[in-house]
Amino acid sequence: MPVRTLALSEDVADLARSPAPFVIAAERVVTGAGGVVHPAAAVVIGEGRILAVGPVSQVLASVGEGTPWIDLPGCTILPGLIDSHVHLTFSAGPFIARDLLADDQTALLLRGVVNARQALMAGVTTVRDLGSSGDVALRLRDAVARGLVPGPRILASGRPITIPDGHLHYLGGVANGMVEILALTEELIGQGVDVVKIIATGGNSTPTSDPLEPAFTLEEVRAIVDAAHRAGLPVTAHARGVKGIALLAESGIDQIEHCRMEVAPGTWRFDEALARRLAESGVSAAPTLAASFRALQRQAAGDEVGVRAGAIPIPIRQENARLLREAGVRVVVGTDAGACLARFDEAVHLELELLVEAGWSPVEAIEAGTLGAASAIRRADELGSIEAGKLADVLVVRGDPTVDISSVREVEQVYLGGRPVMLNGNLSCDRRPTPWPWPRSEIR
Repeated sequence: MPVRTLALSEDVADLARSPAPFVIAAERVVTGAGGVVHPAAAVVIGEGRILAVGPVSQVLASVGEGTPWIDLPGCTILPGLIDSHVHLTFSAGPFIARDLLADDQTALLLRGVVNARQALMAGVTTVRDLGSSGDVALRLRDAVARGLVPGPRILASGRPITIPDGHLHYLGGVANGMVEILALTEELIGQGVDVVKIIATGGNSTPTSDPLEPAFTLEEVRAIVDAAHRAGLPVTAHARGVKGIALLAESGIDQIEHCRMEVAPGTWRFDEALARRLAESGVSAAPTLAASFRALQRQAAGDEVGVRAGAIPIPIRQENARLLREAGVRVVVGTDAGACLARFDEAVHLELELLVEAGWSPVEAIEAGTLGAASAIRRADELGSIEAGKLADVLVVRGDPTVDISSVREVEQVYLGGRPVMLNGNLSCDRRPTPWPWPRSEIR
């Protein structure tokens, strides 16, 4: 069947203006589901969705004459990466709380624009922002959806619910007692959040909080979960200490962030029975391994960073994640990008690399950052795998990440809803159209 091969990025960019189907072909396609990898395969995209995927010979026989065909030798096609835990308005500097307190809402929004752009260039096509000041992340979400600024799809929690002087209290989501907690939950739902975030224990960047003690009672957490679920929204919670995690296991929560099972300052002890309760409850866990990796490196080199003394080291966090998975907990990619030195241009790549070091195969790690994360954020019906009918969020990287997971860093192309947003390693919105699209009659 004759096809029209596209070799120039200008031609590929023109596909954004046409709903007609086109094909991208590479040395392999990692579907993101069930460990399936197609060698010498192609993906058919049309009207923003994946129409077909399979061996090149099969796809070639199925497409119409003249269908545009993009050949990508030496490359791998995989689903767009999904990061279930980011903070788009955070600085990723050595002291994020200081930066947040110094910036006004306009500066935070502009920082979010920069971070969203970096995430997209890293091959991330969906992020879930789990904590911002005011409604900044919600406004950024809407601006990206309208095409005002480049970025991945954004789901946002707005202000996380915390106690007075609790972790991230400076973001404005403070509530004390059942009446205030329910009022804030309903307020967030009314603002149009996509997920509700609870700060269930203290955290690293807030010295007035205790990571080992629960911040809310079981009744209070259940009240938040029930209100959010009635509104059709998932609930996730920041929790580090075993006490807080055990409380969440009985609450109906959907996901736990960090989930490190700390039992004393600087001390970790895995609770297998608790992990099995989480698995039986269908709770997902995002270990956020990338969150402190660079910060702990910098601290070990003698630099000052916003990390408390006695932080659980990365190898133990990896072991905790491995044991959670062995207990049946769905462990998914959530990086905490924006936190201390967790940059958006590499956090998701680093998370995948650290999962592989912890015992995941490269394909398993990719699935944790695609369909696994899509399931955790309740978007698996549309996102997370290269399957017919799903939205065409597609990533192309140079090399073979099924052998060397670090190949995910070599981003070549990104398609968001079938629209090419990154080509030849550069955002397509940066490319000046040729010719410049102004009718000569309108030039004065």
